[in-house]
Amino acid sequence: MSTNTTTETTATREFIIVGQDQGTSYTLWDVAPAPTNDTKRAIALEEIGVEAMDALGEVTTVWATDARAAVDQLVADLREQSGLDDYTLSPASQMEAYGPAGDIAPPNEPYGNAETLAAAGTTAYRVAASSTPGLPLFNVFGLPAHHDAETRDRVRAGVVNSGLTWPQSNLAIRVDRTTGGPAERRSSSLDLAIACAAVAATSQLPASSLDGIALLAELGLDGKLRATPGLRDQVQAVAQAGAPAVLVPDVVLDEVRTAADVRVLGASTLSEVLSLLTGHAHHPQECVHCTDHRGPHRPCTYRQPCTDCREDGIEPVGV
Repeated sequence: MSTNTTTETTATREFIIVGQDQGTSYTLWDVAPAPTNDTKRAIALEEIGVEAMDALGEVTTVWATDARAAVDQLVADLREQSGLDDYTLSPASQMEAYGPAGDIAPPNEPYGNAETLAAAGTTAYRVAASSTPGLPLFNVFGLPAHHDAETRDRVRAGVVNSGLTWPQSNLAIRVDRTTGGPAERRSSSLDLAIACAAVAATSQLPASSLDGIALLAELGLDGKLRATPGLRDQVQAVAQAGAPAVLVPDVVLDEVRTAADVRVLGASTLSEVLSLLTGHAHHPQECVHCTDHRGPHRPCTYRQPCTDCREDGIEPVGV
């Protein structure tokens, strides 16, 4: 495995290219915009480098106007190094990644991290999503093995059928218990949290919108929310884990309102959920940033300031 870098020029951006030099041609495995954040870039290069090394490939970063131009530049450099005039892309290359000419990189990078709360049975779970450059993959870690594939199918279909874009990135979801209790055999109540974390990690929803709320619903292939058995227990579990608000399918809204001392919101589809989250419907009435009409933000009151305000020196009332 090797890592090479070309020079930055005006009106370009950095791309990460993964593939294998065959000596007489180059096999392209993937190409994607590199994160502009230095920390995310370093993490992405390290993770992709390990995967490429395991497959006897190499990682190269190239500055170019678009993905296709980046690959063309790399192949041109390798052609010059090899001394072969007919050095080109191998027929085994992933041409979908190569893309059409003028395939300008989107302004919003589909890379990032997000997390939220959910529950299955009497156990609360932290659901964390990470989207990094690499081969398009979708993995969910921490679920019972026999539910993993079903969950991924429901979430992917529900997101796409809600009019959202499924990311061409390496998307990993980690599900970890935050409270005591046995690992539940039925975990479909985590679907909505997994879907929203995935959408936020791929820059289609502000990650801050997931702060201050737990998401409890199975996701249908059509993007509709479905209630699961034991919803009152689930609400109690996330309340004990510290969630001040909970979102559930609206058909069971009245049934769970009294399950715990938390705000309960309802929705019928993933699209409605995203609208509520981006509109900060789950924030407390006294949220100072809702009052000052700020853009995407975390719940923030003078008694419980958000992380940003705490760092700026705002203290809870009475301290």
